[in-house]
Amino acid sequence: MQNTSEQLSTYSTPDLGVVVFLFTLGHQLIKTTVIGQRRLVFHFQRQENTDRLVSNYLNGTGKASAKKLFENYRALRQMAFSQTDNLR
Repeated sequence: MQNTSEQLSTYSTPDLGVVVFLFTLGHQLIKTTVIGQRRLVFHFQRQENTDRLVSNYLNGTGKASAKKLFENYRALRQMAFSQTDNLR
């Protein structure tokens, strides 16, 4: 279990869309954790704007470079597959 300080300083999610969006906008990926056999949770260094950016992404108003999004999607998806032994 994470301590309160670590919970406040990190943002964790298994949602690959959110992961790609935050990564594309420059959030630092700290680590990943495998949950169960096929689920990977990504942990980012929380910034002042992290919650706002996630909210913008989820409500469809977030903006990022399409080219970078696709490049990062492919790379992070491959990472998720390799770490969960779910290779295609």
